[in-house]
Amino acid sequence: MKTKRRLKIAWDKFYRFRNPIREIRIRNKWRRDKRHLPLTPQHKPLYVNIHRWYWYKLRDFPNLVNCRDFNDRIQWLKLFDQQPLQVACCDKIRLKKYVEERLGPGYVPQTYQVCRRFEDIQFDTLPNAFVIKTNHDSGSVLPVRDKSALSFENERRRINKSLEKSYGWLKGEWAYSFVEPQVFVEQHLAPHLDCLPPDYKFYCISGVFRFCHYISGRGSNTHEQFVDTTGRDMNIGLVPEFKKGRDFRLPECWRDMIHIAQKLATSFKLVRIDMYFVEGKIYVGELTFWPKAGVYQGEDQKIIGQLLDFDRSTFKPTYEQ
Repeated sequence: MKTKRRLKIAWDKFYRFRNPIREIRIRNKWRRDKRHLPLTPQHKPLYVNIHRWYWYKLRDFPNLVNCRDFNDRIQWLKLFDQQPLQVACCDKIRLKKYVEERLGPGYVPQTYQVCRRFEDIQFDTLPNAFVIKTNHDSGSVLPVRDKSALSFENERRRINKSLEKSYGWLKGEWAYSFVEPQVFVEQHLAPHLDCLPPDYKFYCISGVFRFCHYISGRGSNTHEQFVDTTGRDMNIGLVPEFKKGRDFRLPECWRDMIHIAQKLATSFKLVRIDMYFVEGKIYVGELTFWPKAGVYQGEDQKIIGQLLDFDRSTFKPTYEQ
């Protein structure tokens, strides 16, 4: 088993970084794409990383000139729709300020502490239940329902390891690399539940809501369901490892959630607004500009790409800090 694992690691590194044939193909594609797209020398490093990651995950290259599907459109956005506001919204701490400016207070979980390192957290002052997150990446989330049962040393290593890593650049998710890593502690929205509360992911194009990706049972028995503006099941999926859900019911605040999503999405060609509805209150979790870095498997992502066909006739320059 150890030999197989070492071979897999070597194979992965070869495909991601050391494949000379792939690198030649990327250079040739760059020359062709420059004839049709507003690519500049500043785009080159990001362009290369996008193509490396896309090939590593899908054994293909994105079509940036005539986008075929959702994956291709996400890669286009990485290159040609860059603005400082995306950096602020990719920072989970600064995002809360943006939400408050647009919506007013009360739409984000309460922040208890913001620290440089895990060991700087003052656990004595925290309630029994809370959530620990890093602000600069995806997936570094630690829900704590009982702090007396927290494995401090294990979690300290995990969180601090995340803080030491630069996130996003290798996948082409450029904005995360401009976020200063921090760890913060915030309100746990549903400490009484055995799993996380249902997740409502609102996809918007230029401030207009298109459909919602509803995820329930996350952490135990995860189901997904896509619904349109009226809550009708669209009979498509996006994450193969999730089961197909059929239990979506329009929440009483559905129209309010749509209004919130559209208000937060007005500045962006495409964005996913993640929300929760807990005990009669709406909370905004994240704004996501490049879901899964645009490397979805399956045929349904092609359908989703057609439903999210934004305007590609206008461009923004590369972001410079």
